[in-house]
Amino acid sequence: MPAKPAPEQLDNRAAAAAADTAAAAPLRVVSPQGRLLAAVVLVFGIVLGAPHQLLIVAALVALVLLVAYIVQVSIRRILLRSLVVLPISGMISLFWPLRLVQQWNLDGLASAYAQGWSQMLTLIITPWLCVLVMMLLIATCHQADLLYAVKRLHLPHVLVLLLSFMYRYADTLRAQLRASHRALAARAPKMGTRRQVLLYGNLAGSMLVRAYDRGERIHAAMLARGFNGILTHKREERIGTPDIALILGAALLSVALYLV
Repeated sequence: MPAKPAPEQLDNRAAAAAADTAAAAPLRVVSPQGRLLAAVVLVFGIVLGAPHQLLIVAALVALVLLVAYIVQVSIRRILLRSLVVLPISGMISLFWPLRLVQQWNLDGLASAYAQGWSQMLTLIITPWLCVLVMMLLIATCHQADLLYAVKRLHLPHVLVLLLSFMYRYADTLRAQLRASHRALAARAPKMGTRRQVLLYGNLAGSMLVRAYDRGERIHAAMLARGFNGILTHKREERIGTPDIALILGAALLSVALYLV
């Protein structure tokens, strides 16, 4: 018998469907590829403009949150998910002023960080704003629609298939990882940190073997059901006037960020 989905998977699918339904009403006139293109254009504008002035950053954040409020998605979820980039950008910005050091002593380090604080701030804010925009896109567009959008924008077919299967089986992988972690905690609650690190390496190899075996079975099952390598979508959507208006608005905002 086929394995039943885990409760966590069902909850995630239901939450995604509910979010898509909530966002469908205000944005149903805009196609997925229109939303994706507008988000990409705005991200390019943020990267090229690299805003670090407090007023401009506050205005951009307020605009993103206003759109989130209009389309009725969780502002808290978007903000929390956007913070995932801060540890990476923070580490990069922390070491960036070292390239300005002329003398490797306390005074030289202090002078380098005094000169590079503006660039450090830009290296933190710019990635965060880009991720914030993309989190808004993900929250207002179902994953299946995003895959359809990148397909319509002529992303290589192999990459579209890879992305679709990564999304489809991400919950399965998380469930197996949680099950392995619970089994380890139940069988060896007092295991030392060093042994845990070594054991996690063995678990990673085991998960890789399981994933390969599952992939072989899934491929055979899909071929048996007539899969021909083409992913279908529930409806065909083309870029129309609302999409062009949204893309032009994002382009104008990007130009304004670049010129300011």
